[in-house]
Amino acid sequence: MKKTTLALAVAIASLTTAAYAAQPENTWYIGGKAGWSSYHDATFYNGASDNMHISKDRVGGGVFLGYQATDYAAIELGYDWLGHADYRDKTTGDKSQLRVQGIQLAAKLSYPLSFISEDLDIYTRLGGFIAMTKYKSPTLTDSDSDVAPLIAAGFEYKLSEDFAARLDYQWINNIDNKGDLRPDNSLLSLGISYNFGGGAPAKTTSIDYKENRYVLNEDVLFGYNQSTLKAEGEEALNGLVSALTKINPSEGAVVVIGHTDRIGSAAYNQKLSEQRAKTVMDYLVAKGIPSDLITAKGAGKSSPITGDKCNSLTGADLKACLAPDRRVEIEINAKNVEEVEVTN
Repeated sequence: MKKTTLALAVAIASLTTAAYAAQPENTWYIGGKAGWSSYHDATFYNGASDNMHISKDRVGGGVFLGYQATDYAAIELGYDWLGHADYRDKTTGDKSQLRVQGIQLAAKLSYPLSFISEDLDIYTRLGGFIAMTKYKSPTLTDSDSDVAPLIAAGFEYKLSEDFAARLDYQWINNIDNKGDLRPDNSLLSLGISYNFGGGAPAKTTSIDYKENRYVLNEDVLFGYNQSTLKAEGEEALNGLVSALTKINPSEGAVVVIGHTDRIGSAAYNQKLSEQRAKTVMDYLVAKGIPSDLITAKGAGKSSPITGDKCNSLTGADLKACLAPDRRVEIEINAKNVEEVEVTN
């Protein structure tokens, strides 16, 4: 009961918080896992196992295919091999064995743990498991299939744009063999997945120039909810280096201003905008802009440029509509940092 309550709490938090998982929305991914499979309550209900030694721990694993429907919700289809439980009669020495494998279908709900790492998610999986069991003893061979409830929780860490690793604890309840065996199974596993991408719209590296202010869309510079420069972001900034290095330190300063959209809390967006502005500043300094000529500041979600045109939208449509708000501005006409005003 406690496990079910915990999983439901994580699921509700995932659905009601404006946060986004590491896997990009509208993309497919595939992966595999391996770990420790253990059977619980694996005794016979008719008492036949009272005089038996039961070996319940084995290597298990599986493969899975998933579709990330939104930033925080996915559906997964997988195959699991749960190993086997071995039985040995202490009196006669006779041996028997229960093997279990099956197909699972589950909803995966994720929530990013950005206060620890921008690449780390916590998630829960809720669904069903079609268990295919086979029990074999010296006097009986019995095969069967049945549906059992499945619940899982874990952590997922984004290794790169394409790969992610996960630590997963899975519980399958009452695997029915239609006989006197109805064990539970837990599987603690490590896994890795590959994301095929292709769901996100193509980004442009165009740069707007307005009154000595360069405006770059943050989706070009960074992944969503990230502050690490992408390759196309570096390419866009490289195009500005030659112009910025021509500034006379006695006549002007360079100020990098980070902006976010309105999704999420003000405190979180302020921190993210500051991190992104500093990332851009550090990159430009590494490319030759004098460190005493450039500074960075975050505006959070305080200066949107979309107005109220996105008010009627939700989910992915809202995120796409608010894209112009997610931007980095580079001001080059101020004589000092204090003169810079964050405007629309």
